[in-house]
Amino acid sequence: MNYIMDQKFQDYFGKNLRQVFLYLVDDCNLRCVQCLYKLDICFQVEKKEIAFEDAVKLISDFKEMGATKLTLMGGEPTLYKHLLELIKKSKELGYEYVRIDTNGQFKSELLEKEEFKMLDEITFSIDGPTAEINDPIRGKGSFDKCVANIKKAKELGYNIDITSCISKGMIERDKNGNLYLDRMIKFAEELGIEKMNFHNLFKTGVPRDHFTGNIDITIDDWFKVKEEIENKVENKEYSIPVRIPSSFTTKERFLRNPEYYGFCVCKTRSSILVHPNGILRICPLLIGTPYRNSKIL
Repeated sequence: MNYIMDQKFQDYFGKNLRQVFLYLVDDCNLRCVQCLYKLDICFQVEKKEIAFEDAVKLISDFKEMGATKLTLMGGEPTLYKHLLELIKKSKELGYEYVRIDTNGQFKSELLEKEEFKMLDEITFSIDGPTAEINDPIRGKGSFDKCVANIKKAKELGYNIDITSCISKGMIERDKNGNLYLDRMIKFAEELGIEKMNFHNLFKTGVPRDHFTGNIDITIDDWFKVKEEIENKVENKEYSIPVRIPSSFTTKERFLRNPEYYGFCVCKTRSSILVHPNGILRICPLLIGTPYRNSKIL
């Protein structure tokens, strides 16, 4: 081990650790309305990125603890100057699955780099099936740029997912009565995406509520559309897997599949989040709060 770890920290994970979410840099080339990391991106002055040597030591130690999957995140991870080296090193260390979570605003030439091709998955963040919905949230021109890189990545044979936030615009209907949520899934299908993943934007009573914009939806709004989409998923009306947020559900649906709805990473002890300033978290809901589970000293 490269780091001396508190015994309670090691005992908590035991042999259960499987996934590491490594936040490489507190910087981004977009300023998305709903961004959970906006304070770090805009005001973090202590440490903007993780040193390459520290990143290698950390993923080496977590690999020794059992981790097999590594997710590279930010901010925007393609801004990290040691990204290609780190991807290569992670595969050399034996990580079986290495993925990146990106806003898709990078230069397309990056997709042609041999080290980048070592990735097992690219997850693109895009917040609507049209520029009219996406760009007011993520920035003018961001939709076209992201879609262009998705198409090129598809041509080059990458395994691609899309993550999309459920904003007010996504639960509205077009002139034909179709939910934009539904259109987002069909848009992903047309692009040849492997999987569609949604995040909700509920206000949760924590400080980050004050800087994540006003495009969030209410619980009542969500229940008006949630079952419609869930039923389509269950009836296999889509050709790709679709992950719908399960923050709130009905008692009937919970009892139908308690293992799924009762899932929690804190229970499984299977993942850890590592931030550039040394903060370690187990629960992602702690992001945007002053709370942490541990810290690298």
